[in-house]
Amino acid sequence: MRILIDARVISDKMHGIARYAHNLIKNIAELDNRNEYLLLSGNKELMDFSTRFRNIKFIKCNIPLYSLQEQFAIPSILKREKVELYHSPTFTAPVHQPCKTIMTVYDIIHLIFGNSIHKLYYKLIVKKAMMKSACIITVSENSKKDIVNWFNIPHEKIYVIYCGVDKRFKPSQDKSSREELKERYGGIFDRYILFVGNQKPHKNLGAVISAFERAVKIWGFKHCLVIAGIKKGFLNGMNNKIIYVDIDNDGDLIRLYQSADLLLFPSLYEGFGLPALEAMACGCPVVASNVASLPEVCGDAAYYVAPDNIENIAEGMYKVLTDNELRQSLIRKGIERAKLFNWEKSAKEHLKVFEDVLNS
Repeated sequence: MRILIDARVISDKMHGIARYAHNLIKNIAELDNRNEYLLLSGNKELMDFSTRFRNIKFIKCNIPLYSLQEQFAIPSILKREKVELYHSPTFTAPVHQPCKTIMTVYDIIHLIFGNSIHKLYYKLIVKKAMMKSACIITVSENSKKDIVNWFNIPHEKIYVIYCGVDKRFKPSQDKSSREELKERYGGIFDRYILFVGNQKPHKNLGAVISAFERAVKIWGFKHCLVIAGIKKGFLNGMNNKIIYVDIDNDGDLIRLYQSADLLLFPSLYEGFGLPALEAMACGCPVVASNVASLPEVCGDAAYYVAPDNIENIAEGMYKVLTDNELRQSLIRKGIERAKLFNWEKSAKEHLKVFEDVLNS
């Protein structure tokens, strides 16, 4: 069978969807040598990766994601390559589908927090493509519920497959890691609270900063707040107690998790919440919001707070930092919880869906 995976989302910045697509492709390549795979991408690293496998063909493509152009160009490529199954892990797909199509739709963030253009795009393109697709894959039961409610997609057409955690994300006792971080990202204190995300509204960065400022004021925190994932150009705040770092590789991200005293993750909405799980795998206790998918993913291994309550978020940080019994419990539970999620298992479940669709 000829299966094309749209990998245009994969880039040097391995965040969110790109991380999902990259790990899915990597594990499918290791697991399945029967089907023929075509990877649609402009990423050189992925092109080099594809040369290691006989059954993988790389198709160079620089068509912009979410553009009008892809609505015409992608179907043309599918016809030319005689593709039998097209998998789009990018939230969208062509409305005209010349072969069986599977879409991965992670959440409805763009409908809740997006602007009018985002909402119009979902109405004109995404919903129509979802209705025509053979099935939808999503990453949590919470997202499945939202997709059913917002798009009126039959629940039996939606498969929930959890994301995984790369094996490199694990605890470390190497004290030199912290020194390496301080040298690379000047200004990081010996002890710090970590936030991983961007400045999009649902990430709740304003509440993160306000809660940290409150904690410093009330309890005299000696920590700094490290905000990882924000583009360079942001200035440090609170007399250099708030540090913005633009992470450009997984190695530094892993070291940040391993050396942090806690991950603060009070998102207003997450389709899955991969940073929380990655932090747990690294032995970093997590303070997370009690809404959307996070309780589903984190189980009893996180300390939950209300994301719209600054005082509650600050108190959550204080409790996890000062109650050693609670802290050690979260670390132990987090490491065990993270073991339940792995990319090989996720890839096997994707392959099962591929087979079901191809044989239907």
